[in-house]
Amino acid sequence: MSRKKNTDAPAAYEVGRGKPPRSSQFKPGQSGNPGGRKKGSLNLKTVMTAVLESEIELTENGRKRKVPLLEAIILRQAQEALRGQPRAIDSLLDRYERHAGPEVERPDELPEEDVALLERALGPSRRRPASNPDPAPDDHGMPEGEDRDHD
Repeated sequence: MSRKKNTDAPAAYEVGRGKPPRSSQFKPGQSGNPGGRKKGSLNLKTVMTAVLESEIELTENGRKRKVPLLEAIILRQAQEALRGQPRAIDSLLDRYERHAGPEVERPDELPEEDVALLERALGPSRRRPASNPDPAPDDHGMPEGEDRDHD
């Protein structure tokens, strides 16, 4: 069987990957997935974000204030932990460790005073070059300048 060529299409249109023949393309307004997601429907992440960011009114020390729902939940869990609830304590500390835990700010470089102290303490022969991660140890692993003849 031979295929019929569409003579109505302009000669400049090239059929190939991602470029189906004009006759088999979707018509304007026609969906490729008619039973798919309806317009305007939201996914779970969007709904969760909207709910947890919505504000509710709390009363603290006799004063009312609006806070995001997520903050109110964390405050409630902290109150339960303070009342001695072991599960609330474990959960709160676990969340803290995962989200705000052991991140310590470290400067990119050491101050010059610290570098000088380290060089004096370790000696120039003990500094490892960056290109050679496993240098061969010197005689008996002793720093340069120390007398090896004394026992």
